[in-house]
Parts: sequence; structure tokens; C-alpha cells
Amino acid sequence: MNILELNTGLFPDAQTVTAALRQMEPAHRVDSIDLRRRDREDEAWDRAVAAILSSDLTITI
Repeated sequence: MNILELNTGLFPDAQTVTAALRQMEPAHRVDSIDLRRRDREDEAWDRAVAAILSSDLTITI
């Protein structure tokens, strides 16, 4: 399974979710994108959208 973690900085218990996702890495592909930066360029947003569209599961934290 292709899992995408979007880190928005809005979820109070993000560390627990991130730790659980790291345990899933041997069995699943887990990618993470940090969306907290405000200076992202258009290309970075394009890559984020492409990653969302290609993932089987997107988790926003």
C-alpha cells in the first residue's frame, strides 16, 4: 500500500501517528510531505498534489 503523510502541524498528537507509520514501513511504502513551510514554490505544491493523487491512503496530521 502507498501511504502518504501530510504534516500540516495542526494535529496535536502527530508524533504518535508518525511513529505508527514508521512501524508500517517494512510492509508498506510510506512517504511524508511537510506542508508547514510557507515559502513552498509552485513545483513543490505540484509534487504534493501528484503524491496525493498517487497514494492509496493519505493521512493528514
